[in-house]
Amino acid sequence: MILLDTAPLVALCDPRDALNAAALRDLDRIGREPLVACGAVLTEACALLTRSIQRKRLRRFLDEFAVTAYLADDESRLWAEVFEWLDKYEDHEPDWADGYLAVVSGRERRFRVWTYDREFRTIWRRPDGTRIPLAPRA
Repeated sequence: MILLDTAPLVALCDPRDALNAAALRDLDRIGREPLVACGAVLTEACALLTRSIQRKRLRRFLDEFAVTAYLADDESRLWAEVFEWLDKYEDHEPDWADGYLAVVSGRERRFRVWTYDREFRTIWRRPDGTRIPLAPRA
C-alpha cells in the first residue's frame, strides 16, 4: 500500500508543476497498488492547489484511483505521537503532514510513502528509528 505525500498529489493535479512529469512516470510505475491519503496531506494539497480546476483534478484522481482515506482508531494518541516526532526532528523543520506520514508508516508497516521530500530518504525515520520505506521503487 502506498501512503501519499503532498508533492506527488500537487504535481499530478498541476501540469505546470516542476514535478509533473516525474509524478506521471512514477504513477505508471506504481501501477494499481492501493493508494492511501490522510487528511493532513489533503489539507496541504488543497492549500497549494488554489485554482478550482486543480482541486477538481485532485478529486478526480482520488476517485479514479480509489484512494482510501487513512483513519486512525485512536487519532488523539496519533496526534501525541506526531508531536513527539516533530519535537525530535525540530532542527529540520518538518511540517505536520511529514510527521503524520512518518508516524503512520511506523504504525502501518505494510505502507510505503510516495514523496519527493529528500528528508524521508536522508534524515527522517519512523518513531522506532527504522527507515521509512518509500515508493515507487526504481
